[in-house]
Amino acid sequence: MADNDIRLKIIEAASEIYERKGRQATVEEIAAAAGVSVPVTTHHLRKPSDIMLVIMEHLQAKFAEGVSANTAADATPEQKLRQAVAQFYTVVDQQRAKVLLVYRESRTLDAAGRKRIMQLELECVEVFRRILEEGVAQGAFRTMDTGLVAYDIVIMGHMWSLKSWHFKKIGRRFDDFLARQQEAVVAMVKR
Repeated sequence: MADNDIRLKIIEAASEIYERKGRQATVEEIAAAAGVSVPVTTHHLRKPSDIMLVIMEHLQAKFAEGVSANTAADATPEQKLRQAVAQFYTVVDQQRAKVLLVYRESRTLDAAGRKRIMQLELECVEVFRRILEEGVAQGAFRTMDTGLVAYDIVIMGHMWSLKSWHFKKIGRRFDDFLARQQEAVVAMVKR
């Protein structure tokens, strides 16, 4: 099995156990759930705070890979923005439990861990900021604080995970949420 496959199994196992047990999760439990040895697991998770970091790194990588793969070079800024929103929000939907876990448990990280989580978050925001900057430069989007709007887009995506109880209660499905959010984002930036 490839190292990346092993790492993914460990991330999935760690996420599930950490969601249930929080900081009481042990490397032994994670290893057993992932079907790998403790030494292999400790190679990927040297300390408990590494659990949150690998989860966040995994989420960021899925988003970045998807945006790169799904954004055509010749797309308009609006098309790029819609595609990036769709990719990010889809990752949030598919990884809802992990997003909640990061929100709930990131405060338990040491200073270096919190700094890394913030860096990963800023990398995500930067993807949207660059698309917005391109749109402003081409005259497709109004002049704005692109950094703030990029953060708004990210937080709006997290809403699906953070408030899923509400959306279930009112019968809102993800595809409807995504379409409405794309329209809100475009309306927020378009000239």
